Amino acid sequence: MTRVEIAKLIKESSAGVKKFMFVSSGYVDSPFISKFATLNKHEYNAAYYSVYSLAANPAIHYVTVLSLYKDTYTLKCGDAYLEGAISEETLKNLINVTLEKAQSTNKSLPSLLQANYNIAPRSSTCTFNQKNYEQVDFLCEHISNFLANLPKDVLSKLYTNYHKTLYGINDGKVSPELQMKFKRYAFKKHILLEGDKGSGKTYTATSWVKENNFTQIFIGGHEQFESIDFLGHYIQQKSGELVWKDGALSEAYRKAALGKKVVVIIDEILRIPKRELNLLISALSPIDGSYTLRTGRAESSQNGIAKEEVLLAPAQNLWVIGTTNVGAAYAVESMDEALSDRFKPIRKDTTEEELRKILLSTVQKRNFSNEHVEKLMQFYIKMKRLYTTNILTKIVNIRQLCEAIEIATHQNEIKEIIKDSLLLWVERDFDGRPNSEQVLAVQSVIGKIYV
Repeated sequence: MTRVEIAKLIKESSAGVKKFMFVSSGYVDSPFISKFATLNKHEYNAAYYSVYSLAANPAIHYVTVLSLYKDTYTLKCGDAYLEGAISEETLKNLINVTLEKAQSTNKSLPSLLQANYNIAPRSSTCTFNQKNYEQVDFLCEHISNFLANLPKDVLSKLYTNYHKTLYGINDGKVSPELQMKFKRYAFKKHILLEGDKGSGKTYTATSWVKENNFTQIFIGGHEQFESIDFLGHYIQQKSGELVWKDGALSEAYRKAALGKKVVVIIDEILRIPKRELNLLISALSPIDGSYTLRTGRAESSQNGIAKEEVLLAPAQNLWVIGTTNVGAAYAVESMDEALSDRFKPIRKDTTEEELRKILLSTVQKRNFSNEHVEKLMQFYIKMKRLYTTNILTKIVNIRQLCEAIEIATHQNEIKEIIKDSLLLWVERDFDGRPNSEQVLAVQSVIGKIYV
């Protein structure tokens, strides 16, 4: 069943059955989807179970279960796994099949599955059945009673448990793999994050810097970038006096020289013309443990000859993360070999599971329902399909999805923020008007998801 279908069943189960007495309940990790499924169809599922007994005879128990695997909810009356009613050989095969299909990054998953075996009493016979593992023919009175007494947050909790157990949920925005690489090279070797558009390169870099409380200097690369954007230039005050304004790189060196740990993020670094980019070759070559930057600013003069300002930044205080799209589809420069030696290239691709974890973390911080994660995931997947089929030339990125959650004052506003963002993803015609076909395509996607 889908979340909508199970939510409807829960809503319709307005009252419990008085002849049943509550015994116990809990959240568990299980490999067992249905007692009617063949072994090779089982997958990991997060479940919530309750044990009830007959008021007239406490020795008679009914074990009822609501489980989630992927995006499917399943109701069960009786669970051979939780009841310990599976042979030792079948149990071993069941767990092995489940682990093979789960592709989990959680090394504790085998022990978690084993720990939940045989935690509930044997359930009495029930004629309740299921159809195709997803939809029920009818609800038995045990399931009806179970649904009537479910915790209000059970669907969101199951969703969180499922993804947390399989993949882990970072409170931050950076995958464990990249966390490890950032830690390995931070303030030792500059890195170049490369990947497809929308893969979250910049979002990941800025999030990591923020999480570690480093000073961040952001530089946006573009085709009209000039050396003064790196170094700085003189500007005229109202009084007519000329004063120096630091460029981004000079600002970073100055702060690093004062003892701050500074990370310079150069977004779309290969969009910067090669002539200006090559300034980094000397700027990022450490001498005696320090980086040297000649700013072009005159500090003083003697005999009519200006003395140029030279900034020294300790190498342990200055680190550069560059980001770039790669491939023939992007208007980027090639990096000079001498400059490329200063960087360690690291590939950054965002999987759907990683995006889901980021959205889940963001939703939980706002105390919003997890259903918004799935809606935004559907939106991302459908929009990506329009991009890969060349209907759209702009792709939805992680920042745009997270901002929809962060900006919203209430949950229902997320939909409106997505609608308001439509122009981010469409091209303009010669007169500056939005491409009508692309507008209709995006509106269609939004309409299908946010009915």
